[in-house]
Amino acid sequence: MKKWIKRIGLGLLAIMIIAGAGFYVYTLDYSKADAQAKEAFAQSVEQSKTIHAYLTNKSDVGIIFYPGGKVEAMAYSVLGLELSEQGFSTFIVDMPFNLAVFDIDAANRVRKLNPQIKTWFIMGHSLGGAMAFSHYDANTEKYAGLILLAAYPLKITSKPILILAGSNDKVLDSSNLDVFETTWIQGGNHAQFGNYGLQKGDGAATLSAREQRAITIESISDFIQVSLFS
Repeated sequence: MKKWIKRIGLGLLAIMIIAGAGFYVYTLDYSKADAQAKEAFAQSVEQSKTIHAYLTNKSDVGIIFYPGGKVEAMAYSVLGLELSEQGFSTFIVDMPFNLAVFDIDAANRVRKLNPQIKTWFIMGHSLGGAMAFSHYDANTEKYAGLILLAAYPLKITSKPILILAGSNDKVLDSSNLDVFETTWIQGGNHAQFGNYGLQKGDGAATLSAREQRAITIESISDFIQVSLFS
């Protein structure tokens, strides 16, 4: 009997080791920031090992950003820098294993580190958007709104949300956006919300990453202004 128990225990241990090794290998395969993103990253302020900020004194509005699944946080540095140039202090969270699902409430740390900011928005791309929604839905009173890039709310809500998606996005299941008001970027795709190159399964964009980012930033700026004065 003891031998059988020992064998079962060893078998379970072996399964756990194999599963752990498989997950580790899985997380090693992720999309990395391009040269432009690395250059923009150099202008950020490291507030902690997992939080990099693009600060501005132009306003007391902050945006917390959750990266897409298996995408290096640095890949969104250009977007973060350009949002700060519009007057919004922007905070990009480096997620464990590049997966926001492992730190859904990371935004709490960002807010705690920056008490000078009075108005907060939370934003995410793809899987990061889904996790940003989960946090936002449970902490709505702490935010003026949610911004989703190539992502959709996990349930119907009347809370302030801006949804942006590229018309050529082949990664996102666009049918999930049918019941939500969505701003479609004509010719945009999934990957060009960040700076990490092509993404497997994505559609080809018919406008440049710079153009897609400009439309994105303009839409976000308009949404924030409306939210602040409504």
